[in-house]
Amino acid sequence: MNEEQLEFIKALDEYKRVNNRPFPTWTEVLDMVLYLGYRKVAPVGEFKLSKGRQHPRKDRPRE
Repeated sequence: MNEEQLEFIKALDEYKRVNNRPFPTWTEVLDMVLYLGYRKVAPVGEFKLSKGRQHPRKDRPRE
């Protein structure tokens, strides 16, 4: 887990605790992400998981 992921998890845990919201809505999560400083800076592209977080392909032969 990298530093940004840890910061996000801590912020989400704090939000849930302070607002008594064990299951925040996606709108609340987006508000929290924006509060952390994240902004859209590029056009929408193909989604790819970050290196080390990729799932094995189902069609890849097992080793």
